[in-house]
Amino acid sequence: MNTTLFRIGAAVLAASTIALTSACGDDAAGGPAPAADAAATEAAAPAGEAGGDSKAVVDGKALTADFDTTCAKQGNTLALALTDTANEQYGQLSVSASILDDTTVQAVAIAGSQGGSNGMPYAVGYGNGQPGGSAQVAKDGDTYTVTGEGIGAPDMSNPMAGPATAKFEITFACSDIVG
Repeated sequence: MNTTLFRIGAAVLAASTIALTSACGDDAAGGPAPAADAAATEAAAPAGEAGGDSKAVVDGKALTADFDTTCAKQGNTLALALTDTANEQYGQLSVSASILDDTTVQAVAIAGSQGGSNGMPYAVGYGNGQPGGSAQVAKDGDTYTVTGEGIGAPDMSNPMAGPATAKFEITFACSDIVG
């Protein structure tokens, strides 16, 4: 399997999750996302060979992962993805962002096939123009840092509470930009 295609596909799939997460929620802001507490850990593991200094922090706690970093550009859109396909806590973990003109964050998705509340998948997302959340990008050479606040998946044991928010800081260290 072509791992670069998988990682780019994971970024696109994760970004699509944002639209669903944002569209299903309301503007209610509670405390940290239930999944964020269960999903976050104290320190990040070293990044994978292509990961460099790539990392993801949710609600002040680093996600422990062995990330592969993929950075791809088409036209004026930059797709950034961190993937760990065998994460002990989250299963298939993907952290992605879509950046327009190197200045505007279009979408952010943090998704795991497991690790959310009540056995559900883990999900935090932001979509530009969707209610709730915010995101900014800073560029330093080939490193992009995306910070902001996303909407977490609702706790299905209390769906009336609606989705909560989760702050994020994601560093994408791009050693190479495809395209």
